[in-house]
Order: sequence, then structure tokens, then C-alpha cells
Amino acid sequence: MTRAYVGLGSNMGDRVETISSAAAALEELPETRVAAVSRVYESEPWGVEDQPPFANAVVALDTDLRADQLLEYLLQIEDRFGRVRDVAKGPRTLDLDILLFGDEEWESDDIKIPHPGMAERDFVITPLLEIAPEAEWPDGTPITHAQVSVGTVIGVLGPMEDIDAEQGLPPIAEEDWVPVAEGVTGLPDMGLRFKELVLQQAEIPHGWDPFAPDDETQPWGMPTPVRLVVPADMVEEAKRVIAEAENAPIAPEDLEAE
Repeated sequence: MTRAYVGLGSNMGDRVETISSAAAALEELPETRVAAVSRVYESEPWGVEDQPPFANAVVALDTDLRADQLLEYLLQIEDRFGRVRDVAKGPRTLDLDILLFGDEEWESDDIKIPHPGMAERDFVITPLLEIAPEAEWPDGTPITHAQVSVGTVIGVLGPMEDIDAEQGLPPIAEEDWVPVAEGVTGLPDMGLRFKELVLQQAEIPHGWDPFAPDDETQPWGMPTPVRLVVPADMVEEAKRVIAEAENAPIAPEDLEAE
């Protein structure tokens, strides 16, 4: 079987329900199973800016279909959801794109894999790296946020509904570290940053999964799904000091790092 990644987008109607129903339709494809699904993100429109924000997600598929066969099924699913192709990059009920198909590369008038332009689209890269943090281009180069420039993720709408597949962030990389909070960095919500500063002031070791706890990477430059983790034997203490800080008469912006 080939591991393929499909991007899903919608900005008309009940977007989360549409994304979830489309993921369920992918599960029904022949010789195919849904292996993992990201959460549903909200992103700024681009190309045509005068339209509602989009809901976006990425689904991992294991399939014995060829890429061109998978594309035909995706087009059929789009049609079932009332997709109209009258404005390029305009509003749509549902958009399904093959992002990656194993390490294969396709180039024709009908199909291009990897999907052209995906590297610059935050609404693709953020959910992709949520479920596949080690994702690579066909040449083996790691996929990162480095080239992201359009379609900025502005929020998390929640998990997909009624999908029987692995959801959200993958298991934490370090067994001896336990998450005490999770979310997406780079968003207006300062909750994660507040919790980090609380742990700093309490001198509780912490790190950001999926980065190793001793990794000096600070994931604040781009929207990145992360977990704030602490050593397993300090979980209760970390939760206690965070809860006390959140209930204290102090605003998160008033807490300064040491």
C-alpha cells in the first residue's frame, strides 16, 4: 500500500461537517483506508480575499489505488458535495487535493504530485505536519514551514466529527515526558505562552512536543501544533501551578519571562 496525503478545504455551509463527511467518504474508497486525520483548522482566504475563511484539514490514506485513480474518486466526491468550479481560488463547498503520494512524482495536464504550491500554503503544511511531523518531499528533504507565505492558519475549529481514525497530534516522542497543555503556536490565543512562562517561573523543566525536550527550538514563529510537556514525575506540580496562575488576579500579558 502507498501512504498518500489528501488536503481538504471548505468555506461554504457547515464547514466542519463537510470536512468530516468528506473524510468518511474517503474511508469508503476501494482498496483504501483512512490512517489518520488532522484537526480542522480555520485559515485566511487567499487569491480571492473577499470570501469567508476556510476550514482545512489533511487526511492520511493507505491505498492500493494509483494516484490517477485516486484523483478520479476525489473529483467524484467533490461533485457529490456540490463543487462548482466557476471562480479560481474562490468559494467552494469542498476541495480535495492529493498532496503527496508516497515518494512518487506525477506531472501531466491532469495530475501534479507533489501538489504545486503546497509548500507555501500554511493551511496545508500545518495540518500535514500535525499528523506527519516527519513528512518528506519525494527527494527525501523534510517538509517544514520554511516556505509558508499564504493561507495563514488563524484558529482550530476542532476535531473531525464521527471519524474512526487516529486524530490530532501523534503520540509524544519521549515516554518520560507528559503533556500538560496542547494547542497551536503563532495564534492570537496566548494561553500556551502563559503556561510556559508559569512553568519557567516555577523552575519546572518543560519542552515542546514534537520537538525533543532538550531541543532549543522555540515554535513561536509559525502556527505549529504542539504539546507543552513536563517530566512524568512533575505532572501534578505543573498542573497545580498552572491552575493557581490561571485563577490568580493577573493577566497573562503581565507575566514576564525571567
